[in-house]
Amino acid sequence: MSKIKHNIIFRSLILCMIAGLFTFTCLRDGAAQTSQLFRVYSTEATGKIAETSDAIAAGKKIYEIKCYYCHGIKGDGNGSDAPRLDPKPRNFTRNEYKIRSTGQSVLPTDEDLFRIISSGVEGSAMPFWNTLTTDERWQVIYYIKTFNPEFKDKGERAPVSLGGGIASSSDSIKRGEKLFKEAKCILCHGEDGRGDGQLTTTLKKQWDLPFKARDLTQGWMFKGGNTEGDIYRTVTTGLNETPMGSYADYLTDEDRWHLSHYVKSISHGMKTDVVLKSKLLAGNLPAGPEDAVWDTLETIELPLAGQIVASPRFWTPSANSIRIKSVYNEKNIAFLVEWDDRTDEQSEVYSDAVAIQFPTKTPEGLKKPYFAMGDSSNNVELLHWRAYDESVLAAQRTDDSIETETDGGEDVEEEAGDEDAEAATEQEVENAVEETIEEFENFVTIKEMNAKGFKRLSVQPDKSQNSKGKSQWKNGKWQVMITRPLVTADKKIDVQFEKGNLIPYALAVWDGSNSEIKGQKSISSWYYLTLEMTTPNSVYIYAIIAVILAISIQLWVVARIRRFPTEIPS
Repeated sequence: MSKIKHNIIFRSLILCMIAGLFTFTCLRDGAAQTSQLFRVYSTEATGKIAETSDAIAAGKKIYEIKCYYCHGIKGDGNGSDAPRLDPKPRNFTRNEYKIRSTGQSVLPTDEDLFRIISSGVEGSAMPFWNTLTTDERWQVIYYIKTFNPEFKDKGERAPVSLGGGIASSSDSIKRGEKLFKEAKCILCHGEDGRGDGQLTTTLKKQWDLPFKARDLTQGWMFKGGNTEGDIYRTVTTGLNETPMGSYADYLTDEDRWHLSHYVKSISHGMKTDVVLKSKLLAGNLPAGPEDAVWDTLETIELPLAGQIVASPRFWTPSANSIRIKSVYNEKNIAFLVEWDDRTDEQSEVYSDAVAIQFPTKTPEGLKKPYFAMGDSSNNVELLHWRAYDESVLAAQRTDDSIETETDGGEDVEEEAGDEDAEAATEQEVENAVEETIEEFENFVTIKEMNAKGFKRLSVQPDKSQNSKGKSQWKNGKWQVMITRPLVTADKKIDVQFEKGNLIPYALAVWDGSNSEIKGQKSISSWYYLTLEMTTPNSVYIYAIIAVILAISIQLWVVARIRRFPTEIPS
């Protein structure tokens, strides 16, 4: 009986270890933190029912309950929610169908529509409708088709051939990279595929067209799937009523596969994590955002969403994710934040910007300040960088006559510092700040602010402005390095970066070209920062001693048993 109990306990422990490892892996990969729901574009279209008047009538009832808020009662894409959506809902009265298996300008098949309703459209408000039964989805499809009389034409809407396909390889990717330039893909998608090509601003600014070239590096945002086959289908069929046409007549089947393999190679998934680990450096921190040290650090990518908590709510933000990494030494901490931005256009009022938010006091429990700029009981600190301010301050170095706005058009009051800091600590902090100024003399001072909610924002006094920043925009990507001393004398208004703490942080991004300002921005929820600590040598020494003791005891026991063997009763 005792042996059976022992086996049960042993197996239970093994199962617990496996479950714990699985849970840890999920958390490490940020499975609970991402908004990526449509990882795979469904190729299934099963259970098709007959297209009858009864099916159309049933579809009409479902449409007027589930669909008209976005697509409109007439199917023209002008539903009550449409003004708050980007991209806009599909206009069913026109042949605007983007994700199809049919040729350019050809209406989609019924199966194409079924797959979209079942899979949803990534990067849009179109969800996957698994709440509808298979029959109900077909009924809605048949009703949707009544909005466009072209569907009455019973001509064949056959899917195009996707060819046999070729395997991805380094040679194929190199060929695809060459085709990416030769086929003029860079004119819209840009040199690195971030949608920052020369035509990007032309489409919107000069022609007033609502088109944005796809950021091909964000594979998790591809509409209609991000496999090589999905990309090949899009290159072959094009996207109806957009500048993205079909390349079936311009590239051979083989070249389209090469191009698809290249696009897949430059795309990535969203690798996120709940905890950002700031790596300890023995020497100086990176000299700027382009420093090679940053390439050795792990990057975390966080999802962003428009700020819709406070009025005016922002429904159409540009940035949908942001990447961050961190490093520190004995005096300072530095962050590198990166996000994709098709242009670096901004003005004094509408400037590209980023802010890192921390609670001024690290919470001891689970309770944190409100993630959207704190609350009346919990103060937060903001390290706020603006592209326009940096450009003006950089110009001031050569022309002292240039004056800058301190708040970028936002009325704020100055926050009083902590006058009660101990003299010794204050002197240490002042010394650290002086060293920081010398180390980052080619950086600009960025704004440190405090907030207790949206309407209680204040700029810290000049003597408390210890944060520095330096940036670069290249090929559709902002890189901003922000640095600050680990500790300051203003403990009431500044976060203190101390080892052993889990420090909450959140991020916000403004896109000047999208007229984003103040509360109109992209924001994240709370995540955590921790400072990586080195393992003391004593830990290894104690471990070695423990192993030696364990082996010694084991050898002593074995020797004892051999010397005095247990007598077995007859």
